[in-house]
Amino acid sequence: MWSPLTKLTPYRYLTTKHPLTNTLKHISSLAQSTPYSDTSSDENNNTLLTISPVNQPNKFTVIETLHKLAKKPNLALSYMTHLKDCTFKHDVVTYMAIVRLLCKWGLDIKLYYVFLDVVNDKDGSFFKFSVEDLVEVLLEEIKVSGGAGNLVKGVDVLVKVYASLGRFEEAVDVLFKVRRGGVVLSTRTCNYLMNQLIVWGKFDMVESVYKQLKRKGLVPDVYTYGILVKGFCRKGCLEEAEGVFKEMKEVGVEPNAFAFGTYIDGLCSNGRVESGLKLVQSLRESNVEVNLYAYSSIIRRFVKELKLQEAESVLIDMKNADIVPDAVCYCALIQGYCKKRDIIKALALHDEMISIGIKTDCVIVSAIMQCLCHLGMLAEAAYRFMDFMESGVFLDEVSFNIAIDALCKLGKIDEAILLLGEMKNRKMVPDVMHYTTLINGYCLLGEPWSAFNIFDQMKENGLEPDGITFDVLVSGFSKCGLFDETIGILDDMQAHGLEPTTVTHSLIIEGLCKGGKVKEAELFFSTFGHKCLDLYAAMVNGYCEAKDTIKAFKLWLSKHELVVKKGCCLKLLRCLCAEGETEKVLTLFQALESSETGFCNILYSEIISMYSRLEDMRMARWVFDRMIKKGLIPDAVTYTMMLNSYCRVNCLKEAYYLFNDMRNRGIKPDIITYTVLLNGSRRSDDVSKISSEIEEMGLSPDVVCYTVMIDRHCKSDNLREAVCLFDEMIDKGLQPNTVTYTALVCGYCSHGYMNKAETLVDEMISKGIEPNERTMLALITVKAKKMQFRP
Repeated sequence: MWSPLTKLTPYRYLTTKHPLTNTLKHISSLAQSTPYSDTSSDENNNTLLTISPVNQPNKFTVIETLHKLAKKPNLALSYMTHLKDCTFKHDVVTYMAIVRLLCKWGLDIKLYYVFLDVVNDKDGSFFKFSVEDLVEVLLEEIKVSGGAGNLVKGVDVLVKVYASLGRFEEAVDVLFKVRRGGVVLSTRTCNYLMNQLIVWGKFDMVESVYKQLKRKGLVPDVYTYGILVKGFCRKGCLEEAEGVFKEMKEVGVEPNAFAFGTYIDGLCSNGRVESGLKLVQSLRESNVEVNLYAYSSIIRRFVKELKLQEAESVLIDMKNADIVPDAVCYCALIQGYCKKRDIIKALALHDEMISIGIKTDCVIVSAIMQCLCHLGMLAEAAYRFMDFMESGVFLDEVSFNIAIDALCKLGKIDEAILLLGEMKNRKMVPDVMHYTTLINGYCLLGEPWSAFNIFDQMKENGLEPDGITFDVLVSGFSKCGLFDETIGILDDMQAHGLEPTTVTHSLIIEGLCKGGKVKEAELFFSTFGHKCLDLYAAMVNGYCEAKDTIKAFKLWLSKHELVVKKGCCLKLLRCLCAEGETEKVLTLFQALESSETGFCNILYSEIISMYSRLEDMRMARWVFDRMIKKGLIPDAVTYTMMLNSYCRVNCLKEAYYLFNDMRNRGIKPDIITYTVLLNGSRRSDDVSKISSEIEEMGLSPDVVCYTVMIDRHCKSDNLREAVCLFDEMIDKGLQPNTVTYTALVCGYCSHGYMNKAETLVDEMISKGIEPNERTMLALITVKAKKMQFRP
């Protein structure tokens, strides 16, 4: 038998002064006179759910129906949905009937949305009561029941609603009222409230709320303390966080993996990753459980600091501890290696992740594709995207845009458009970013009007172009020399409420110069009264694009402040170096070197390259020494350029001295460096020594390196070693080229092995490798000598 509503309704709602008193008495008697039967037919149940437009429900029928469905949660929930659909306006009595049922059934999620609807109804549009009325009724009923029963769940859920909305004062107020009613505070609910304070960034409130709740009778558990630790760490108060562990020890609460993991994450977030790692090692030695979260926090922090080897060693330590890394750990490491452009390592980690059953995701895929694109491996990026797509990996809009961009830059615009269609097939809505990428693709192909058609399609689809879209469009039109059309697009940009920026104007100036419209660029440049440095830099860049370094240098001289625009200055420097304008290069170099931000490795490398190419090793060395003096470390490329020039001018002593300096500074020579040294070597012993060092370094000679070694051995009368190297490179799968064959042919000819030389030439031709003039000259010379000495 269903309990009368009068027993469950707060006292203040049953006084004779309250308008609902008679109503409640009537409902109570009705309920007692119509006992619920578990054997009610489905037909009767369907009748209960029927709400006709003519016969709208009232509070009496609602409560009666809910009572009859008290043991049929699914039907009751359907009835509640019907009530909502027919815009029935609940009062506090009918709504409390719903709350009771949901509490009884333990349907916390449904209850959450029931409370949420009332909390959000601030102007009373949907309910005849306020949330304060509902809270009061709920608390009074709990008080009447002495805190027993299911209604306490209602308090927990209501606090969660307030907390999730960031209304923490109301949440705390509800908890305090519950405590005044003699009900013990739920530790889990208090934990949720404290955690939401952290989610909302209310770090200062965490400790104060914790202390208030504790005074009101909260019994903290290990998760309460863990959340408190998290709050202190997010606030940057690591000493206070450490103090929580002391408090736990005093009250006899043993920290668990959650508490330690939270603290370790806090250490890492505050830049103390080494301390976090030491704590993990200490816990491991004490046989205390360390969870995945703690390890992933350390890995993510090491990656953020680009300490990738340390991060990977933590990953290995996890495996040794039988903790399986998750996608978060691998994702962090893969992103780190992609950021350093080490795609080989990134792909190796990705393969390892897949091999142990961890699925890849769109974030990892995007990182790999982006890295491939940065390395210029556009076709590989597009291929991998297709491979991921066919294998069923979920790819988001960002992944698609990277693939579309790669295809556009490869000139495969039709395939890029097909990908846009594939997005639509997958219920994705292309946004301005995707259309802008396609527009850029057509601009790269030199098809500005096709780009404009995509621009129109975008607007027809209801998308408003942004500043980047217009920047791409004006850049494309200006590069094609379409000056009037470019100005028209500027007007259209303003018509859309967007003001052209300095970037927009700079793109137009540089684009017009690239499109051969230097005079138009100068005219556009002159229209600006006050010209900022960015516009001057754009004009200098434009002159450089038009290969007019005289005007570029003259404009730079007229505006010495341009020295702060490093990109512009380096571009001018590069052009001047290419033309061998040493005096102008030195003027620019001295200005950049004396500035605070102008000097960098590229600056010195460009000038060293110029002087090395001109074989002016005195000046090249002077610039090299100034580079070292500035505290900059030359890279392997710079050293190799210097070595090559020293060898070309036959300064082998200086070359070897520089090579030793390179190794002493910890810069590893690559195969090109060794090839340069081999090419400069004059003795067979030196060649053998360098070859041995290449092997010790674990480097694999390429075709050029083998060719140089073969040539040097031939010229050192060590033909047998040359032949061995020739056979070795073929065994390793390397195809000798014309220069390789020619070196060995010349070797055979110089030693009088005419037949072997002719056989080698025939082999060349059979493999489709054309002999060059030097090859044929060697054969002709030897034949002529034989004819001369023939009797």
